[in-house]
Amino acid sequence: MLQQSKETKLPTYLGLSTFILSVALTGCGGGGSSGGNSPTTPTPVDPTPEATTDVTLKTPVEMRNIQLKVYDNTNNAILVDTSIASLNSFNVKIPTAKLNRLYRVEITTQSSSQVFDPITPQYQNLSGIYHAFITPNSVSGRIQFISPSSEAVYQRAVIRSGQLPQETVDPTRIEQLHVDLASQDVYKSLMNAFKDGDIPSLSPANSLLNLTLLRYSTTKPSTYVDSYLSFGYLQYWSTIHGGANTYQELVKSLATDLKDGFLDGKKLHGDQTSFTPIFTPAPDNIDPLKNTLLDIAANQKVTRDYFGTNLKAFTLQLAQANSQQSLDQTGYELLQKKQYTGIVPTVNSTIFIRIDGAGDYRRAVGFTTTATCNGSTYPCKQGLTSINLSDPNLPATDYLVGHYKDTSTGCQLNFRANGQIDLSKGSQIYRAALSADSTDNLLQTDAASSSYLLNSSSAEPNNSTQQYNFIQLSIKANKIISAKAGLDSRKAPDSLQTPQLECAFN
Repeated sequence: MLQQSKETKLPTYLGLSTFILSVALTGCGGGGSSGGNSPTTPTPVDPTPEATTDVTLKTPVEMRNIQLKVYDNTNNAILVDTSIASLNSFNVKIPTAKLNRLYRVEITTQSSSQVFDPITPQYQNLSGIYHAFITPNSVSGRIQFISPSSEAVYQRAVIRSGQLPQETVDPTRIEQLHVDLASQDVYKSLMNAFKDGDIPSLSPANSLLNLTLLRYSTTKPSTYVDSYLSFGYLQYWSTIHGGANTYQELVKSLATDLKDGFLDGKKLHGDQTSFTPIFTPAPDNIDPLKNTLLDIAANQKVTRDYFGTNLKAFTLQLAQANSQQSLDQTGYELLQKKQYTGIVPTVNSTIFIRIDGAGDYRRAVGFTTTATCNGSTYPCKQGLTSINLSDPNLPATDYLVGHYKDTSTGCQLNFRANGQIDLSKGSQIYRAALSADSTDNLLQTDAASSSYLLNSSSAEPNNSTQQYNFIQLSIKANKIISAKAGLDSRKAPDSLQTPQLECAFN
């Protein structure tokens, strides 16, 4: 009872003391105060919350036990970092004042991660990192897929930013231009697979049959067709290649294949990524005389038709597995009539040479004119630039992009999509950039064998001897076979006056 009494009286004593102290303080005015009143404490004001815009991230198939991150690609600041047990869609809030920025989405996996395979239909193990970009365009559409196509866009954008497969990627070097150009490359190649935001996200609870129940073939026919075409790629891979990781292997194959911008069954030069192409490699376009729409389309016809025929067959096979001939005859007829390759125009062109669908539509390295430039010994074209600023009136360099290495000497060459060229051996490092200068030129040394010399240097001499610092590449049939670094007083040299490093590549 004594303890209880103390606890009861203590608040009373404290309250009385506080009252006496407050009276005393009120009576003590500050020096110079006429009224002796204390200043009024301002009322706290809650800060105005930042306005945001919702963007829905979708996966075409359910993923389990993954980590989802969203970065501001400008500075790598993290907007979202969360674990998700089951992912079909996820809303991200983007600061409205920063909608013009590029945002990067990453899905990372763990040992328990799985993905739903609608073909089997079963869950399969999933490993790796999967990417997408939220761009101003996807913000306006409010939906962004994290899909085989988005991963291919990411990998192609890495290349367009000037990075190569053997290097550690710095995503902040990727700009909006690179993503826009990469998106064009990928969606033209894949016939817009996984582009429509209304394509369903499949799971055991949400199959393609729901498109029939919702009458998409009549209310949203393009979404109906695009859905079956998109998942037709999974049917294609599952039927041709099989395996226990259909989705994962399809994503890897398409992303590796499309690093060069085309679905052609080929890897970028020097890419050591293990690779199972979806079909046999397409032929190169070697002859500059045939750098026209109709000639290149003819050269790629076998590849284009083969893939289009198979994609149609496997898309219809998927539709048949979902009983579309009987349940949705209208939809099935749409799939039968769908064009699974681009249509070749009847009018020729040297400017627009790409056909939608599979094939390699890169222009051959070279030209057909006989004019010289800057006093060159051989026919010459000057003003070369990166593939990101491609000019159809200038020689193309797309085939040259990649990493070259001579293991016997240690020589290495990087030819980057942004026009930068690096040649090195040990501590010797030389750099140049194709920046549309007169010293960025291509010499035709032998038209019959498609042999050329590519020169790149700064626009003005930058040393005491008044010579240009050149990197000179020897090219034959779209392949770099050797490289030199050195000095020359001429703008379009055929052989460097003062060689500093010479390398050969197999």
